[in-house]
Amino acid sequence: MNKYEKLINQYLHRNNQLTFTKEEVINRIISKFKAREYPKEEVLDLVNDDQLEYSKIFTCLVIDDPFVLAKLFTSNEKSYHNEQLKDNRENPLNPSKVKKNEWNYNHMILDEQEGRRIDIILESKDDLYITEFIVRDRSEVLSGYLNALIVGALLQSGMAEYPADISNEYFQFYLDNLEKFGFLN
Repeated sequence: MNKYEKLINQYLHRNNQLTFTKEEVINRIISKFKAREYPKEEVLDLVNDDQLEYSKIFTCLVIDDPFVLAKLFTSNEKSYHNEQLKDNRENPLNPSKVKKNEWNYNHMILDEQEGRRIDIILESKDDLYITEFIVRDRSEVLSGYLNALIVGALLQSGMAEYPADISNEYFQFYLDNLEKFGFLN
C-alpha cells in the first residue's frame, strides 16, 4: 500500500469531520495564530484581484505576533524577507511620492514583504464555507494549514476545482496537509 492509499483510507474514515464552516475556520485561525480581523477596504488592491470576487470577500485576518510569525516562515521565506528588508532600506518609501490615503497600505505591504505580518483574505460564495483564500505575503506553513481546513468543505459541497481522486496532485497536496497538521489522527 503506497502513502496515498493509506492517506485516502484515513481521509474516507474521517471525511465527515473534515468539513469546517467559515466561522469554524476563522475561530481556529484566531486561536491558533493570534490573528485579528480587519476590514477588507484596508487592502486597496483587493478590488482588482483576479483570484477573489471582491463582493464575496467576507473578512481579512492579520497575524503579526513575532513569536507566531517565527514558526510560520520557512528558512527560504525568512531569507526572502531579509532581502526585502535590505532592498527597502536602500530604497525607502518617499512620503512625497505616496498619496496620503495610500500611506498605511504601503506600510502594510512593507510589513508583509519584511515578514512582520501575514494577511489572510477569505472569500465565501455560499456564505457557509470558505471558497477561496489568499495568504499575503508568503507562508507555506499557513497556506498548507488553510488548505487542510478549507478543501474538505469544497469537496463535500461539489465546489472543489478537482476531484477526490488519489491520482490528482492537488488532492494529494490536500491529503499531505491533512496528515501534516494532524487532521487524520
